[in-house]
Amino acid sequence: MSVLDQEKVDRIKRLLKWHQRGMTISDLASEMKINRNLVAKYLDMLLISGQVEMQIVGAAKVFFLSRRVPVSALLEFSSHLVIVLDSDGRILQINEQVPLMLEKTKDSLIGKNLRDLDDPFIGALQASLNVRNPQAKGESVADIDCIIRGEQRHFRVKQVPTAFEDGSDGLTFIAEDITTRKRYEEMLRISEARYRGLVQSSGEAIIGSDPAGKIVSWNPAAERLCGYKEDEIVGTTMDALVPAECKENLSGILKQVHGGESIRRKEIKMVRKGGAVLDALITISPILGEHGAVTGASSIARDITGEKMEQYLREHEDQYRTLVEDLNVGIYRSTGDPRGRFVWGNTALLNILGYTTISDLQDIPVIDVFSDPAARLELLEELRNKQFVKNRVLHLKRHDGSPVSVSVTALAEFDEKRQLVFINGIVQDITHFTNTEAGYPEHS
Repeated sequence: MSVLDQEKVDRIKRLLKWHQRGMTISDLASEMKINRNLVAKYLDMLLISGQVEMQIVGAAKVFFLSRRVPVSALLEFSSHLVIVLDSDGRILQINEQVPLMLEKTKDSLIGKNLRDLDDPFIGALQASLNVRNPQAKGESVADIDCIIRGEQRHFRVKQVPTAFEDGSDGLTFIAEDITTRKRYEEMLRISEARYRGLVQSSGEAIIGSDPAGKIVSWNPAAERLCGYKEDEIVGTTMDALVPAECKENLSGILKQVHGGESIRRKEIKMVRKGGAVLDALITISPILGEHGAVTGASSIARDITGEKMEQYLREHEDQYRTLVEDLNVGIYRSTGDPRGRFVWGNTALLNILGYTTISDLQDIPVIDVFSDPAARLELLEELRNKQFVKNRVLHLKRHDGSPVSVSVTALAEFDEKRQLVFINGIVQDITHFTNTEAGYPEHS
């Protein structure tokens, strides 16, 4: 039978739809009141076209309305570009994505050979087909690039050998547009390269670790801070960088970071290769992967040992200054060169010498305070020889030129070349005492 009676076809399909448990040829012939042979021919045609299905139940053939979706319908569900070719390279089927991208009608493509179509995308497909191994039996995947409307586009093409119902062979192209992915990967590559450059050139130690706390990256500043070369430390755990008493604290910090928290500017003790302990300021942030999962931690550490020492000295210097300001004797620090310069002096020293502020006194060379400049040079010589003088009587000049006699006790500071650098001294005003009554050895 070459032509199907559409009314009878529709009736068979309706009956099968109503009888979801299936119907035999006899059931259908009885319902439709037509010859069994005619019903059988209709069913054969519907089977071939895929509109009905048949199962053998005992000795009977039971027919059902087909639950399969035609291939042409399935193609339209795909967001990829799908092109089905016969063995000669002619286009048999395409989905709607293809004419949309090529800006052509479906009819202008169906039946055409790939070689006859002048299009960048089709040309790239043809090129990927030409490089396919003729002996290849299964699927193959190739990446292709082409310019479409002035824009560089990237596709990942799967070539699938296809067999048709008539026994002939063909090939199906399934092309995924990966342009966005490629651009993202390129951006990541550039960003990663820039990040690595910044990390390597950073003046602060940057240490990468995995979720288990193992060190996975180590920049040159980290090597300078801790003394370990990269190949010595990568693979060990972060707690190798802290003293034993700080390991538990570090473990708690890393647990917070792996929970998604960022720990900023935390003071912590770190240990260098060889065992030296230093004070560090550390910031640890989680590294997030896909879907926000924590894949590791990035630690930035800076040595603040010097800053801590300076802070300590400042605090104690302030305490010292407060203490000596309350004393009734002058306390000073001066340089050890022949002319000399006052570095610092307390209020009592300013009162003894008649100056208002330390900056005023710092403007005057120390030798100019002496009534006899030679006495300054003799004092320096004695300090060089003995390092210490006690209760030495000196005759000085006040700011207004009036004389003042003082008793000086001084200690010398030398550098590594044994050069006199600083003098630290205590000055007491003895002007109102006679030298003999006070028992001071006089030196003028």
